[in-house]
Amino acid sequence: MSEAIIFDRITKVYESRQIALADISFRLPRGSTVGLLGANGSGKSTIIRLALGLITPSAGTIEVLGQRMVPGARALRQRIGFLSDDPAFPKDLTAISYLRFVGKCFGLDRCERKARMGTLLRAVGLTDDAGRKIGTYSTGMKTRLGIAASLMNDPELLVWDEPTAGLDPISRRQTLELLETLRGQKTILLSSHILGDIDRVCDRLLVLNQGQRLFDGLRSDLENLLPESVLELRVSGSVSRFRAAISERLGREDLCHESDRVRLELKGDGKVGKIVESLLVVAKETDTVIEGINSTSRRLEDAYLKLITEDEFRGFLRATKT
Repeated sequence: MSEAIIFDRITKVYESRQIALADISFRLPRGSTVGLLGANGSGKSTIIRLALGLITPSAGTIEVLGQRMVPGARALRQRIGFLSDDPAFPKDLTAISYLRFVGKCFGLDRCERKARMGTLLRAVGLTDDAGRKIGTYSTGMKTRLGIAASLMNDPELLVWDEPTAGLDPISRRQTLELLETLRGQKTILLSSHILGDIDRVCDRLLVLNQGQRLFDGLRSDLENLLPESVLELRVSGSVSRFRAAISERLGREDLCHESDRVRLELKGDGKVGKIVESLLVVAKETDTVIEGINSTSRRLEDAYLKLITEDEFRGFLRATKT
């Protein structure tokens, strides 16, 4: 399978003071749906802007759909559909007039514009509001209009930044169903803070942290960083002492960062009943109350947090080396 996007040793420095990306390389296969993950400041927005040719790298080369991406690559960008995390529209235009304008920009003839417009407005649930001025739209409606606009040119590559942000539950479900429909037909780079959405629609993941690539591969490979199941505890009281005692005495890793939750790996090195007995003893000794226990399957969120936490810890060790 050929690649839709190739980043070859990309570094991006802003104003000689901020290193947004540091020597990053990755390849995204054509037809894949890739989740772009990372905290604020990790480099996600820079990746998107570079892939679209909106900025140039400080070092390295970028290929998109088999061609070198440079700021003047107009014909190449017409093969891409983009949704910003904060789309802006002319307030006085209606959705119909705006999509008509977008179609003209891409050189679509009148019949094709009308056909695609009707199909897309129906797909994003805006048929009944298509004649209203965009200035009266809610945030979620504008996001849905942005999705429709990104598809007007029938692009080979979709780059969507937070496509479900601000959507109500029904619109969010419709957007995810649309993504599932497009899976395999187009290459999709999807940036989102909602890990549940990434888990549902993406087959590959690209994880960044502080301008570095931490993971690039199949979602299942990232999930394989965790055991098949996890023991989840709902706790109160001296939770920090409880966590410390679990690590020191039981040698088990807490996968959770919530104040009232503890998640422990089940490594197959003991029976669950005996592990629970040990936890109850530790809880009593540390004045912690275990309010509930259940066994859960491994989750993308846990694997992602494990990856980020381990990278942060390695960075701390490097910084404190003498």
